[in-house]
Amino acid sequence: MGHELSRPIEDPAVWTSASLGGKSGLVHRLREDHLEGVRSLIARTRHLPIEEIGRDAFDHPAVNELMSSVRRELMSGRGAAILCGVDLARFTEEEFKRICWGLGTHLGSAAPQSYRRDRLGFVQKEEDNPTGRGYLMDVELRSHTDFHEILCLACVRRSASGGESGLASSLAVHNAILATHPQLLPPLYEGFYQEWAGEQRISPDKIPIFARVEEQVSCYYHPLALANGARELAVSLPAQLDQAMQAFRALADGPALRLDFMLEPGEIMLWHNFVVLHSRRAFRDSPSQRRLLLRLWLNVPQGRAMHPAFTGRARAMDREHENGRPAIDYTRHDTFRPLPLEA
Repeated sequence: MGHELSRPIEDPAVWTSASLGGKSGLVHRLREDHLEGVRSLIARTRHLPIEEIGRDAFDHPAVNELMSSVRRELMSGRGAAILCGVDLARFTEEEFKRICWGLGTHLGSAAPQSYRRDRLGFVQKEEDNPTGRGYLMDVELRSHTDFHEILCLACVRRSASGGESGLASSLAVHNAILATHPQLLPPLYEGFYQEWAGEQRISPDKIPIFARVEEQVSCYYHPLALANGARELAVSLPAQLDQAMQAFRALADGPALRLDFMLEPGEIMLWHNFVVLHSRRAFRDSPSQRRLLLRLWLNVPQGRAMHPAFTGRARAMDREHENGRPAIDYTRHDTFRPLPLEA
């Protein structure tokens, strides 16, 4: 094992649930001047359709200061932040959508999330789910990464039961594997071919799960894409990689590393997708209590130095969605439907 694989990562984004002290370790509470700034920006942009609000239109000194701090936290700090203090009794649902979108413009540009070309997505159970997307189901989603650099979820309503969010530092998973199963790190750095988006069904090269670029380690962990890549090639995943992924999953979903909590109405969670893994418990709606979260996928200018394939799949998905086509049809993969790994 090379020297770079034999030393633990030292980074503020290496944390555990205990070291954070629970959910409160990620909370950034909005001050009154932040809220006043948001109110003035809502009034200033009320005439614009939400998806036409750009960064220049959501400019206010207090909000700029808040989001500069959040960007630092996401890009060079713990990799995740939860914004609290938006009281939905004082803001309408339409205003909350504008808040979520407007704050997102400070971090990057919103990508379309499906063939519907929706840049502000609705995470909720839907019967109309022709491509089998996990975020439109009520099942559990295990720890994984998605595709774009920064992700955002904002809670409008909780479900009647369940639906807790989970975050885990992928860099802490790396260090835990180094400490307990160091022989499993090389196959995670080597990776494997993955299912791609659009007409190119398979990645041209192996995509690593962990990669070090400019002395920074980042993580792209999407088990479904790996399993489907092997299926497209009509082979099994390499035995060592399969073993390494089992160890990865056990650590990422274990209570020692993963932070589980309820995202409450009015709270906005942001995280760096290639530093922090996310998950969700299964939930159940009732006729009077239907879970609804708002979602952004953000492409970040001058983002983290990473392996090019980590965001390459996002670019391929963006092209498919911009053209009104599903990037991937998950209904082809019945083996995975009871417990989707992709949101």
